Amino acid sequence: MTKITTFAAASLFAALAAGAANAQTAPAADPHAGHGMPAASPQSAPSADPHAGHSMPAAAPQTAPVTDPHAGHDMSAMSSQTASGAMSVPAPTGTALQASSPAAGAMLNGSPAEISLTLPHAMIVQSVSLTNAAGQRFPLAATLSETAVESVTTPVPTLPAGSYTVAWTAAGTNHTMTGTFGFMVH
Repeated sequence: MTKITTFAAASLFAALAAGAANAQTAPAADPHAGHGMPAASPQSAPSADPHAGHSMPAAAPQTAPVTDPHAGHDMSAMSSQTASGAMSVPAPTGTALQASSPAAGAMLNGSPAEISLTLPHAMIVQSVSLTNAAGQRFPLAATLSETAVESVTTPVPTLPAGSYTVAWTAAGTNHTMTGTFGFMVH
């Protein structure tokens, strides 16, 4: 077993402290080193382009946002090819309501008189249901139409205090949308 003297320990401590002091005063290392990127070139003033000095093309100028007509629709299973080479397109589903009354997550002081759903575009509403937290269904008198509508309203029986879930299904020309939202009655 090696015995370290007080002098040797003090010398070792001094050497470590000197190394730490030198490490603190050394210039900062290039953050890109070791990642396959060239060193960042020094810049005289900050650049508005986040890619400047990183061997990346300059950022394209921003344009107005594009409105996606498929927003809220699940397009993940959009197409598959049949043996004949023809494309078959399964109906995707989505869950985007434009609005609802009561609003999703609403806490009401008393039972709502009706439930209203506003769809993102004209669709055939196939079902609207209301259940409580225990799974009990409450009858709704929604007038479901064979024609496409942008909204549907149904009267609601007087509801006791509790948590409720509205579930709905609507069909568009080439897709089906389903969704649920909840609200509470105090």
